[in-house]
Amino acid sequence: MKFPKKAPYAFLRLAAGVGIIAYLFSRMDLHSLIAVLRESLTRWPWLLCGGIICFICLCIGVIRWKIILDGRGLHMSWGRVFSVFFIGQFFNAFMFGSTGGDLARAFYAAQETNHKKTEAVATVLIDRMIGLVLLDFIALVMLIGRAGFYINHWVTHVPALLMLGMNLMTAIVLVALFNLKHFQHWSLFRRITNHPVVGPIVKRTLISIFLYRRKTGVLLKTFLLSLAIHLLVVLECYCLGRSFQIHLGLIAYLTIIPMILAIAALPITPGGLGIREGLAVALFGTLGIGSTQSLPLSLMLYLISVVWSLFGGMIFLGYTAGTGRKAHEELQKLRSEASSIDANIRVARPHP
Repeated sequence: MKFPKKAPYAFLRLAAGVGIIAYLFSRMDLHSLIAVLRESLTRWPWLLCGGIICFICLCIGVIRWKIILDGRGLHMSWGRVFSVFFIGQFFNAFMFGSTGGDLARAFYAAQETNHKKTEAVATVLIDRMIGLVLLDFIALVMLIGRAGFYINHWVTHVPALLMLGMNLMTAIVLVALFNLKHFQHWSLFRRITNHPVVGPIVKRTLISIFLYRRKTGVLLKTFLLSLAIHLLVVLECYCLGRSFQIHLGLIAYLTIIPMILAIAALPITPGGLGIREGLAVALFGTLGIGSTQSLPLSLMLYLISVVWSLFGGMIFLGYTAGTGRKAHEELQKLRSEASSIDANIRVARPHP
């Protein structure tokens, strides 16, 4: 069996994430953890509520991507957008590494829209960029609004500084994108755009992105939907926290959850595994919550997303059966297309 070239790197990232979680468990009172987990089973309605909210967030994500696709003139039926979106969730969790879902969504969207590969990639980039930019901004607002909290606890200083740096980089990238004419005469920019292979990809992707600047209605709708998603994720964490006997108000969750998720979105470990858990233990600890409660909360948040990703896997199997191909044949086809689509994503991607 031939392994992808990136397999060692992906394995190291996974090992780092698992190592962090193992370290956190090694410092934990396992008897207290078992007691918390047993109690959580008696509070199953809160767990169920968290799972339902996660599904609602994913459905809002479907609506957001559909609006972005329509805004670019890439028309797909609601059923196909739903299926491809959840297939992307499955690939994010189990295939191709951190950009697996992006590759799958771009591939199937291109297939459904007369093979407009670069345009399909652009919709995925816009979808991801809007969500991440708004998440960073929410974390920054809470960082400023709760500055006293972050100043008074030394554990929060590094995440806070990292968050400030991420917002600064995001601002620089956005300013550059919206003022590209000032960089067109730079030799590096001309060298990239005149490249026989990369140049056409960059030009078409930038055109696709700039077309959205004029679609204020599309941008407004997608930002509002993204805001709803992020607030619902905070509510999901609140529900899961209640099942693990964490009695904090929504403001406390809003203070730390966006920052945790924003930093965990950096491509350090697969799906932020380990990074998210370490931050949860550290930041919840400043609020008087022990690791026997905060670590299960973070892992449950991840587990619920994995469960819904398996739902996407079932859709993928149904899709391959409908095309008359076997699952491994479809995977081979996806892998053969992945390199060209991945090049598009890496060239144009404005944020990790």
